[in-house]
Amino acid sequence: MRRMQTRVLRLKDAAKDLGRYPTAISLHSHTLHSRESLEHLPLQAERIPVLRGIIRRKLSDYEEGNGKPFDFRRTWWTPPMSAGQVYETERRQIEKLGMRPFISITDHDSIAAGLELRHQAGRQDAQVSVEWTVPLAGDYLHVGMHNLAVDRAAATMLELLRYTADPSSGDLRELLAMVAENRETLIVLNHPCWDVARVGTAEHEGAVRQFLAVCGEWVHALEVNGLRSSGENQAALRMAEEMGMPTVAGGDRHGCRANTVLNVTRAEGFAEFVAEVRCERRSEILLLPSYEEPLALRQLETVADAVRYYPRHPHGRRRFTSRTFVDLEGYSVHPLSFYWDDGAPWWLRMPLALIVALGSDPSRMLLRRTVFRAGECDLMAQAPVATAPVQVPEPSLQA
Repeated sequence: MRRMQTRVLRLKDAAKDLGRYPTAISLHSHTLHSRESLEHLPLQAERIPVLRGIIRRKLSDYEEGNGKPFDFRRTWWTPPMSAGQVYETERRQIEKLGMRPFISITDHDSIAAGLELRHQAGRQDAQVSVEWTVPLAGDYLHVGMHNLAVDRAAATMLELLRYTADPSSGDLRELLAMVAENRETLIVLNHPCWDVARVGTAEHEGAVRQFLAVCGEWVHALEVNGLRSSGENQAALRMAEEMGMPTVAGGDRHGCRANTVLNVTRAEGFAEFVAEVRCERRSEILLLPSYEEPLALRQLETVADAVRYYPRHPHGRRRFTSRTFVDLEGYSVHPLSFYWDDGAPWWLRMPLALIVALGSDPSRMLLRRTVFRAGECDLMAQAPVATAPVQVPEPSLQA
């Protein structure tokens, strides 16, 4: 059996040894090309006492007036930053560490960011990558595909989108095998222990293991995710250890701050890094000081970035109402600003202002010192020991 090794390093512990790694890889970032679902917004709003009652009344009024409940599955928001802005913040962070940067942006079901960087910004070293949504029997997974073959990227994306919309239209294994044919492409199961669809922890783990049993031949690594808890990331490390797979770092940024986790490598290029993971099954993950900030505060910062006002937004979407979209049946897709032309209604303005204030750097620093405690890095900075992979039966996947 090929031996697997994943090392997890903390910057403050490994700072003296960073000279051994001339290159850092930033995987898994999101730009304004991503559609971020608001399907679970009602459940999240239930946690806010004052807003909870108002939203209940508004949803009740909508149902009474339209004869059916509002469908949050047809709503989404887009992150505030362009591909160029995300690329530059990631590049600057890595260069400050004294390393050569490679940045792979993976928007949801879109390769627009990579193509934009290559064709409009002239960055021929930019990877064309995607975070692909894979439906699985009531659940779904997110698969990062980094550095797609550029000459086939558009055609590949059409095949992937066709499967996402209608899983009966193709064979999942054949699609993964097609993408993996390019030896310079890295396929990663992102945040494998996050039950995104809320089907239940046991059910989701079963779906992940079933997916890996059937398709693991073409999945090169699992992910340690910069916006998930240390508990989930430890579980991902254990799962990778059981399966005999390496893990890589994916920051999963949706806001303005650069990724909190990186991959470090002796490789001189992205393709060489891919070979380390795919062939040598070797990976080094670097936890940055920003990962030490409590998860709740990192998530609060992302929400604040999502609703903040941007006077120089690259597409002119200055307010969050211009970056949040609704697809009502019988109507075309419109941003909230189409319905709320004066900005957010009165009952939303105060909660949004509070979120932006609490998500600012000074407020988060105060909250960290008085309410929350750090410790994510302390729990994560251990490398798993390679073991023989668990033998899992090979059931068929059903969408």
